[in-house]
Amino acid sequence: MRILTRFRRGFSLLWERKWQVLRGLACMPISALLVLWMAQLLGRVVDRLRTHSDGGYDESALLEDCLLLAAIAAVDAVLRFGGRHQLINASRHMEARLKSELNAHLAKLSISWFDRARTGDLLSRITQDVELVRFVTGPTLLYGTSAIVLVPGGVYLMLEFSPLVAGAALVSFVIMLAGIALLMPRLHKHSKAVQEAIAEISQRAAESFNGIRVLLAFARGRGEVEAMSQLSNRYVDCNIELAKLRAWFNVLIHACREIVIIAVVVLGAIEVGNGTLTIGQLLTFLALLGAMVWPLIAIGWIVASWHRAVAAADRIEEVFSAEPEAQTGRDVELHGRIEIRGLTFTYPEQSQPALIDIDLTIEPGQRIGVVGPIGSGKSTLLAILLRFYDPPRGTVLVDGIDILDISPKSVRKVFAVAPQDPFLFSDTLGGNISFGHEDVDVEGFAAAASLDTDLDAFPEGWETIVGERGVTLSGGQKQRTSLARALAADRPALVLDDTLSAVDLATERRILDNLRSARGNRTLVAIAHRLSIVQESDLILVLEDGRVTARGKHAELVRQPGYYADTWRRQSEETMLERGLPE
Repeated sequence: MRILTRFRRGFSLLWERKWQVLRGLACMPISALLVLWMAQLLGRVVDRLRTHSDGGYDESALLEDCLLLAAIAAVDAVLRFGGRHQLINASRHMEARLKSELNAHLAKLSISWFDRARTGDLLSRITQDVELVRFVTGPTLLYGTSAIVLVPGGVYLMLEFSPLVAGAALVSFVIMLAGIALLMPRLHKHSKAVQEAIAEISQRAAESFNGIRVLLAFARGRGEVEAMSQLSNRYVDCNIELAKLRAWFNVLIHACREIVIIAVVVLGAIEVGNGTLTIGQLLTFLALLGAMVWPLIAIGWIVASWHRAVAAADRIEEVFSAEPEAQTGRDVELHGRIEIRGLTFTYPEQSQPALIDIDLTIEPGQRIGVVGPIGSGKSTLLAILLRFYDPPRGTVLVDGIDILDISPKSVRKVFAVAPQDPFLFSDTLGGNISFGHEDVDVEGFAAAASLDTDLDAFPEGWETIVGERGVTLSGGQKQRTSLARALAADRPALVLDDTLSAVDLATERRILDNLRSARGNRTLVAIAHRLSIVQESDLILVLEDGRVTARGKHAELVRQPGYYADTWRRQSEETMLERGLPE
């Protein structure tokens, strides 16, 4: 019963289609009863034929039995089809529901959880693991309901005919069940190893496909093939061990079946010779045995795969056991006044603070620049503003409300983010800019992001499919598409997270000029390494090692010795050299 509890979620989803399940469950026991009846009729027909040789042949009774046998077989066929159709159909709907719930749960998990998760492993759980759970739930009900009627009913009828022959058959079945019980723990262990090996292959393949350009650029194709070969070999080894156990399992089942048949034929023949059994009764005995053996073999087949499904169910429940991101707090409409008071933040499982004693006030409509070397805490500050991570209480307020008292959804509605490494969907260029919003001025926002200058490079204009992750676009085109998408979102604050790092200086200047009018009254927070992007900000924050080492306007900071002045001087010289190079 402990194993069954692991499939509680699957069976509960299956029960959502309870009328379909109940129709299927009603068909299978009736079908099983008809099979038992047919076995008895078959024996009676044989005995009637035998009486023909003794001169007691009753043609009308024999015809009635044959017609009844044919009618029962036809009804049984309809019930079998109906039961299988209803139960397997319901299990397929359960599979779809389980995948939907798993996806919905993943969408609720926090960014910190995804920091530890592996994409390939998640794909394996959503696809193959869910399929294994479906395989168990549907066929288990299908064959289980037949076996519940067939096995006890068949045993009862066999005991009625001959306790000795029935006893011999039951001994073989007991041996089979004992062997199954011994093999089960090892089946579970090796099944879980196979599932983990599949997950590792999926993860490695996902990384290889996403990083194919890097692999080719560094000529690491052969090394990746060897790494994948090692994972494949491990998968093969795990599968071979599992196949050996399943082979022993099948040998056990089939050997017991053959022993039962031999024992029944030999002992039954002796009893026929002694006159305690008729030929028809022996044939009924064999028919009952055949009817009982098939559902037992089917259940054995399910049990052989059961432990792979148990391992799959465990892996699915691991995802469901992950706590969703806290949705506590009020759903409010925010205008975007942000106050940060003495913020010190340390990532989970880290000892060194990523941000130390940060103070900042952002008024609606302001332009704020955040600069600093790599690892200074710029992205961490953005992640906290988006409430990907929760800061200490009282350190971050939006519109005067503690960010912890506002639902994450409401907080994120304040910001439209254009990240440095944008993610584009395998959709049209226009679809990526509008991103699900209707009546969006795609051309206008693309022009603001200076993407319209590249329109000739797109064979179908805004309807051009950009490929998975925007693979057909250059780095600069991806960033400008992401910027156009952020502008189209029309939210109170626009965040540029080093968005223009892949564009040239002329394009950067054109975009910055366009942003003066395109952003309207929205707050602009620009996180950048290139200081020309934040040059016109109302306030510039310089972060170093998680601390604010300087703040002010551009004119003030270039006069102060430190990171900002040194970086501005170096970048200005680089720009002058670049502009002075001959064409």
